Amino acid sequence: MTQFKLAFGIHNHQPVGNFDHVFKEAHRQAYAPFLKLLQEFPKIAISLHQSGILWSWQQREYPEYFKTVRKMVRAGQLELMTGGFYEPILSAIPERDVYSQIERLNDFLDEHFGCRPDGLWLAERIWEPHLPKVLAQSNIRYLPIDDTHFVYAGLENDQLTGPFVTESEGHTVRLLPILKRLRYLIPFGVVEKVIDFLKELAERNPDGTAVYADDGEKFGVWPETHHHCYEDGWLRDFFEAVEKNSDWLQVVPLGAAASESAVGRAYLPTASYAEMLHWALPTRAYEEYEQFEGWLKEQGRLEQYGRFVRGGHWRGFLTKYEESNLMHKKMLAVSNSLEVFKRENPDRLGELEAARDHLFAAQCNCPYWHGVFGGLYLPHVRQAIYENVIAAQSALNKLYGKRALTITRTDFDCDGHDEVVVSSDALSVTLKPSSGGMLVDLSLNRHNFSLTDTLTRRREGYHDKLGQAVVGSSSGTASIHDTVLAKEEGLKDVIAEDWYLKRCFVDHLLASSTDVDNFMAVRYDEEGDFVVEPYECTIDEGSKVVTLIREGSLRRGGRTVLVRIIKRFRFEDDSESFNVEYEVTTLFGEKIDVVFAVENNFSFQAGHTDDRYVLIDRQRPEQSFLDSVERHGEVRSYTLADEYRNLGVAVVSDTESEIWRHPIFTVSLSEGGFEKVYQGTTLLHVYRVNLSGEPFKVSLGVHTGSIEDVVAAGTDCRATKSI
Repeated sequence: MTQFKLAFGIHNHQPVGNFDHVFKEAHRQAYAPFLKLLQEFPKIAISLHQSGILWSWQQREYPEYFKTVRKMVRAGQLELMTGGFYEPILSAIPERDVYSQIERLNDFLDEHFGCRPDGLWLAERIWEPHLPKVLAQSNIRYLPIDDTHFVYAGLENDQLTGPFVTESEGHTVRLLPILKRLRYLIPFGVVEKVIDFLKELAERNPDGTAVYADDGEKFGVWPETHHHCYEDGWLRDFFEAVEKNSDWLQVVPLGAAASESAVGRAYLPTASYAEMLHWALPTRAYEEYEQFEGWLKEQGRLEQYGRFVRGGHWRGFLTKYEESNLMHKKMLAVSNSLEVFKRENPDRLGELEAARDHLFAAQCNCPYWHGVFGGLYLPHVRQAIYENVIAAQSALNKLYGKRALTITRTDFDCDGHDEVVVSSDALSVTLKPSSGGMLVDLSLNRHNFSLTDTLTRRREGYHDKLGQAVVGSSSGTASIHDTVLAKEEGLKDVIAEDWYLKRCFVDHLLASSTDVDNFMAVRYDEEGDFVVEPYECTIDEGSKVVTLIREGSLRRGGRTVLVRIIKRFRFEDDSESFNVEYEVTTLFGEKIDVVFAVENNFSFQAGHTDDRYVLIDRQRPEQSFLDSVERHGEVRSYTLADEYRNLGVAVVSDTESEIWRHPIFTVSLSEGGFEKVYQGTTLLHVYRVNLSGEPFKVSLGVHTGSIEDVVAAGTDCRATKSI
């Protein structure tokens, strides 16, 4: 008897660096109860994919879960799928790492469950046309991918009744089209509507297949879904309904569907699920896309013309968010360095394992993008990427042995302009002459920590919905794509939009009316043109000095004064400190009073905890939290201390100044709704000086390392070198 098939797959994943309590909640609320309930329905067989990150955590914390999976695999009720061990976007990492990531997860599954899967979960279903060759050479036979991809290629929805074959250079894989309608119905629609939709498909094509594959977190982690799926019984009702209709409907693993006769050949464009492509767009395009899609709905034309409406490209996140691009290029640089070591030292490959594991962990996709999930906006997840990529580089440094500090020019961030990369066993520093000569990366190699892992405040397309947001939980159960919630009141007042990257040694000439409050709110006048404009750069490798010079303008009212700023970065071998020396002068001896400010932005992830605080001239002020707003007058230094990591950073001036400090708060979307997130602390040395023919000179010493060492340097101006 002919049976219509529902090919069913679940994908479970938690990012590197996520909090342990989040792993536990997801396991208890979704992963474990799903399999426990499924065991009660032995005739229903499905596919399961989990990232290696999650498998490893469960192996340590819940070994009984492994026993359950092993039992279900042997019984034929679970088919396991592979993927990149650390859940990377495959098209965003070097091909050599793609092969290794897949092999690593296959080895893990073979060791613990006795299988080497030939089906792959494609992270975020991000497809690029070159992938079939890479996948086929990794012994991948099939993968589920969204119907959106097929629709963009011009196929009709009623053609998506089974597997398609695609190829690159003659290397083939099978593609299973995931139906978007099912993604939204399961588990958010009424069970009867799910069955009715499947029945409609079966009536049109009795021996066809419908594919459902989606996040396992929808079955217990997303807001209200644990209650909905288990306490209200939606999932049990669904399984029972499937069994009740077993005369015409059978639930099968994805591999079984991939073994059916191919529907045809398909070549798919670069794509992901529709929501991802929307999120990847720049803000203005994001809003116009949403408006146009809304207009099509109002006109009743979306179903007819929706195939011609699509968003951007996943790699667009690397343009939309400079912070994402910097992480990505740092990861690529380390991957390339490991490859060079392999070629130069073929007899030492075994020594690379620790570095390779850290590199692969740094390829976890989650903080490289942002949508309805926190992603890039989550400091602890970004920090985990930096921790691992720095640890990989540090492990490689140890294999090479102690090396002298190097200074190189290279287009590090792939924007067509050279950056200056300073590397030693102690520090990694990246300077960007083309954009204000600012310091965009300061990594502490001995501590596996990036001090500059901050996030610029941006206007996001979804901010317009903040006025509709309801504080608290949603009533009923709906997809997180359809709910508008907020975690607290007053978030609209927090939104600010920075016009430059919030990193270090950003040079300002401010209007005299500027104070810390309007600077924080980005409501101030910038009189100079030094913040993001290009600086000329010279390198003295012998003395380890990078000199940056800009001859720019100061505009006040109708007056324009030509100003030169010189800043010299002085480094030392094997030191966790460096100096930055400034000269500011008018070019033709004109006299003018100016407010010259040097801005730095640092982050220790937590803004309001007792173990992370600010010191001013080595004293702890009354308001010492990292998220405090304060102005301090006639002082020389500030220190940020992190007792949790025993790390600190101090910036010491050889000239008294004001110090302004304020937190960087963003408002972003997450599964639970709009939320305020601390992204770092902005600190400025503010000098009120009269410029004339003689340059204003100031030297800033940057000291990093253990709190004891940094605090000791907090007022030691002898640690800085005068010009």
